Amino acid sequence: MRKVSVIVPVYNTYKYLRRCLDSLINQTLDDIEIIVINDCSTDESKKILDEYELKYDNVLVFHNKTNKGIGYNRNLGIKKASGEYISFIDSDDFVDETMYDKMYNKAKEDGLDLVICKFHKMLEKDDDLIEIEPDFKIPYFKNANLKSYPNLLLDINLAPWNKLYKKELLDDISFPEDLKYEDAIVVVKALARAKKIGMVDEKLNYYLVRSKSETTSMDKRVFDILTITKEIIEELKNKDYYDYIKEYVEAMTVRNLFRYTLQQKNQTDKKIANKFIDDVFLFLNKEFPNWKQNKIWKKRNAFKRMIEQSKTLTKIYCKLF
Repeated sequence: MRKVSVIVPVYNTYKYLRRCLDSLINQTLDDIEIIVINDCSTDESKKILDEYELKYDNVLVFHNKTNKGIGYNRNLGIKKASGEYISFIDSDDFVDETMYDKMYNKAKEDGLDLVICKFHKMLEKDDDLIEIEPDFKIPYFKNANLKSYPNLLLDINLAPWNKLYKKELLDDISFPEDLKYEDAIVVVKALARAKKIGMVDEKLNYYLVRSKSETTSMDKRVFDILTITKEIIEELKNKDYYDYIKEYVEAMTVRNLFRYTLQQKNQTDKKIANKFIDDVFLFLNKEFPNWKQNKIWKKRNAFKRMIEQSKTLTKIYCKLF
């Protein structure tokens, strides 16, 4: 059994692929395997992957016959993994060479099911990378679990790539393969099921924001976030400690959904934008009728909260900006 399996879905990222793979090849942790799933790339990615697979014994490459999407690719990677722990990285991102050494040793020393680290947010501008302030900062926390420290729902980002998961934790968890925002439900399930969660208080992951996607584009698939959010709520409702964490679940839901209502300013079809905003408010009023009284959410900046809690003001904001 390997110590760590790193799963790397690839689709047309040849420009960034060598940097990503080199950051994994050069890890200070020994006994690491790199599982790459090429999802029918049409650029030079396959050529690069063939080169690395031939050169390095710990690089395993699988090629899909048809394009399957990132959820399928991550699930396939989990099935192929032999590591005691599993991690994910996007093929345009890269990691510090000590990342898995530090996270694996933290997991082993403290008996953790899940380890989190902080991350750099890098903006691609022309051919340069510029570090920018992340919109999500992870505060330090001592070893805990969701029952003992429900604030983890608000403090931990819902992306899979700055985390190390004990393989058994993912045995009955899979990424949805037909929905956007598929990683959020996996991270929440892992948080909810982990008996002990810890943190390496360092920025070890480099998350890339490409110049063409600096402003998040929107289309009709934004409605998938409502399906994902419903599944998240149902997962947490099934926990025997749900009553204790309900206020945090509510605050997380409100925060996450309002992030997407405000992003409707980038929606090309304004009818879709308005319908999504309407649907979010219907969803919140059904799931959490008293969400406007949530004490955690009410700590948010008063001006932002004023816009977010009003359908009319949200639509005006999206139209103006």
